[in-house]
Amino acid sequence: MKKINLLYIGLLGVGLMIFYINRSYVQQSTTFYGFAENKETEINLDHSVFIEKVHIKDGQFVSKGDLLLDVQFSNIDFKLNDVTNDLEQLDLKSKEKRKEILNKIKRLEAEKTAKIEETKTKIETIKAEVEFSKSLIKDLKSIEVDNNSNSSSPLNIEIETLQSNLNTDLKPLNLELQQLSIELREVSNSNKIQKKKLEYEKEYFQKEEKKLQILAPSDGLIGNLRCKEGEHISSFNTLISFYQQNPTIVKGFVHENLILHVQVGDTLEVTSSLHPAHTVMGTVSGLGFRIVEIPERLRKRPEIKTYGREVLIQIPPDNPFLQKEKVVLNLLNLDDLPAKPLFPFLNDQHSSNLPINQAINSNR
Repeated sequence: MKKINLLYIGLLGVGLMIFYINRSYVQQSTTFYGFAENKETEINLDHSVFIEKVHIKDGQFVSKGDLLLDVQFSNIDFKLNDVTNDLEQLDLKSKEKRKEILNKIKRLEAEKTAKIEETKTKIETIKAEVEFSKSLIKDLKSIEVDNNSNSSSPLNIEIETLQSNLNTDLKPLNLELQQLSIELREVSNSNKIQKKKLEYEKEYFQKEEKKLQILAPSDGLIGNLRCKEGEHISSFNTLISFYQQNPTIVKGFVHENLILHVQVGDTLEVTSSLHPAHTVMGTVSGLGFRIVEIPERLRKRPEIKTYGREVLIQIPPDNPFLQKEKVVLNLLNLDDLPAKPLFPFLNDQHSSNLPINQAINSNR
């Protein structure tokens, strides 16, 4: 009887030892699922275009710089014509405005000259009369000529009056000529500013007009060709979806019970679910900000809904995975971690009792 009790006690001790050894391993890793994704780029343009020629097809591999599409910008020609016409109209209006101002200046200068000549002629006439009067008096010796009386003579007073009237008449003409000169400079400056702006727009549209070929941004595969020859595509609509040949990102979903165990910067082991020999190391690059339903494909039991947090893992481009391939993600505690569980059969049994999509819990 004592032998039997000792046997049971021994078996119980061995069982406890096995349990704690496997539990120790279980607590050292967190396992969840994800799928590999290629980095996808959508090629679009900020102008509506007409598709002239398509050089690729869905699923085709292309190298960086390969010609994908020949396109024509639908509105660039019209905008370029509008800008060119605006430049011509600006030059025409500027010339007309300058001509108008210059004609006014010419008319005012002619009016000013006419007034000056008219007054000059009158003064010359008066001076001639004065000289004639002096010559008559000179011949009469009995009459003494008062030389000091010339400044106050009626003729001299009339000359002064004419000069004063001329200055009065010229003052508004000079002011108007000054204002027209300022206006002429402003027209030139305004024309330069507007012309510079339109020339910049013209140069921009001319550069845009030259963008008639769409080239591959890098090596990769054509995902979806969303246009065809002879079609008009509106601005910002996707022309081509383009993705790299090998996946560079893994999108996983960690069970909500394990969200505190995964942090940005953690290193994970990424293994193909169908080909265990295909393994690379990845780094957590992003975490979701809410709890979401885990996709059916990534649940341990697909028929039961489970919830978790989205995790993004960056992996090197030289990896063996296919796009959308399901992978197993292991977050390992590298401190004193054994290479494999000592008793895998017990580890499997223990894992089967964990919540859905929660393979192994960990205390990090």
